[in-house]
Amino acid sequence: MRLYVTGGTGLVGSNVIRLARGRGMEIIASQYGPEPEWSVDYQLDPLDFADHEGVRASIHKYQPDAVIHTAAILDQIFMDTNRELSWSIMVDGTRVLAEACRDVNARLVFVSSDWVFDGRADLVDESSPPCPVNFYGIMKVASERELGVMDGLNYGVGRLAGVYGLNYAAPSLARVDNGLGFDFSVYVIYRLAAGLPATVWTGPKVNDVAHPTLASDCADMLLRLAQVNENGVFHCFGSESISRVDLAHQIAKAFDADPALINTTVTDPAVLDVHRHIGIPFRTIASTDKTAQVLGRRAFNVGEGLQAFRVEWDAFWS
Repeated sequence: MRLYVTGGTGLVGSNVIRLARGRGMEIIASQYGPEPEWSVDYQLDPLDFADHEGVRASIHKYQPDAVIHTAAILDQIFMDTNRELSWSIMVDGTRVLAEACRDVNARLVFVSSDWVFDGRADLVDESSPPCPVNFYGIMKVASERELGVMDGLNYGVGRLAGVYGLNYAAPSLARVDNGLGFDFSVYVIYRLAAGLPATVWTGPKVNDVAHPTLASDCADMLLRLAQVNENGVFHCFGSESISRVDLAHQIAKAFDADPALINTTVTDPAVLDVHRHIGIPFRTIASTDKTAQVLGRRAFNVGEGLQAFRVEWDAFWS
């Protein structure tokens, strides 16, 4: 299989590439911003998703069998203050990518997010109506809708949530600061693994409950999604929800760290001020049953994911 991966130096993209290479797939990876921090054995294609004709030309040039679109803007402040540019990259760029995939008969897997929901429902599944509370979520929903109404497109939407893990292309890009979202767990892991205290914000305005997702595990789910023929939305994130405080303590347990290093406190007022106009979903609990049935397995629960990550961590840093 010839696989085209966008966002190859990102956390999810680097794990998709690593797993796909291990399965003998030919890889082309788009690259924007930082380059891989060591030489790679796959084709790199510099690509700016604001350059729509460049996106189309790249897919036509490489004629992939499947495309996994992991590239995205993640900076909430940037997106909120640069809406036209962000829309051009995140929504229009995805539409052009999908059109190009249709042109060359490639299956497209678009990486979306649990942040398409507002966090108020008791339980959501793959068919629940989205209700985003920030511009990032709005753009993800818009892209999902663009794909769903495009005639002749072979596609799957793989939603992710609270991704943590090792960036196998650019480890220096690992998150080292706290945050309002559920990806704060990367910060906690790196702090506890170094024997340093880790602060967990408990609110206001935090993503308090979600489904933590090991990057290598969701990479397997996305690769499975690239190889099935069913169109639609799939929940490729971890199969168990947990609160951020409980997750921090599970991380401490998995890494044999002193739980006393975990400090809970109210959200930093300065961070709240900067994000005052940006909504954060508080609590997202979701079903992954449909996805598990279609893809042949469920993603890891919390304990399984952290146990697998501890093995990856020890192997990487040994």
